[in-house]
Amino acid sequence: MSVVFRIEAPYRGAYELHRLTFGTGAGPTVAIVAGMHGNELNGMHAVNLLAGALRVVRPRGTVHLFPLVNTFGADEARKRWPFDDHDINKAFPGDPDGTVVERIAHALLDHTDAEVCVDVHSGAPHVRELPQVRVPMSGEELALGRAMGLPVVWRRPGERLGGTGLLGAWRAAGRKALHVVAGRGITLDTGHSRTTADGLNRLLAHLGMGHSVGPPATVADVTRGEVDTHRADHGGFFVPEVRVGARVEPGHLLGYVQAPIGGDRLGEVRAKRSGVVMTVRAWPMVHAQELLVRVAGVEAG
Repeated sequence: MSVVFRIEAPYRGAYELHRLTFGTGAGPTVAIVAGMHGNELNGMHAVNLLAGALRVVRPRGTVHLFPLVNTFGADEARKRWPFDDHDINKAFPGDPDGTVVERIAHALLDHTDAEVCVDVHSGAPHVRELPQVRVPMSGEELALGRAMGLPVVWRRPGERLGGTGLLGAWRAAGRKALHVVAGRGITLDTGHSRTTADGLNRLLAHLGMGHSVGPPATVADVTRGEVDTHRADHGGFFVPEVRVGARVEPGHLLGYVQAPIGGDRLGEVRAKRSGVVMTVRAWPMVHAQELLVRVAGVEAG
């Protein structure tokens, strides 16, 4: 483990950006980042699971792992940098002479100089996400995302893939970039973390850097038009009737919104198509038009 960037903090130990490096050095270079947001635990755990595997079987080429970028945010279970409430992911490409988050962003971008880069996140604290990779509609990044074999491959137009942030900075620098999301913020789901770590291992195997860990787990390979997004018609208290990964058919009850006081049912949410549940609202208090459930279309049977 090496410290690739360090800056003194005002009232605690210095901030340090840690990098774990594995491999023979002869072959491709891959950089994998997690913990950009301090309350997203599943990515941190997945990258550390991968580190454990790479200690046993050294990969061909070079793998740089950054399991936890926002260490101070993680101390306080906060998404953002706690000193000024800025989002590190909005500070790219960074500035070596700028604010602290800009300097962190600059250092991270500088030290993830790799052919293939992966940014691993959890979902927001109010939703649970089935492990998924978000990729362009075509091209080599799509092939790399599919090679991960995660439950969902979500093909999205370019403007939906983060023209800013770390992903955008990687792409602007000519690096192939993948965006992985799994589970819920502020919650550790070890199953989702293991699924994500397996997907990262499959990616390395696809690149000729290691050995695969079993068959792909992909159940949905979809575009935005093939994903039904169900939103609340009423403000209230959402009660889900499904979990991420569940198979549903048209008419399946996905959940309902009830009055927070008294429990009167205000409305139901039902599936419009056959598919797999990829997102479920975890925090039940909702306003009208807020996200409740996403279903990725999959043919029945």
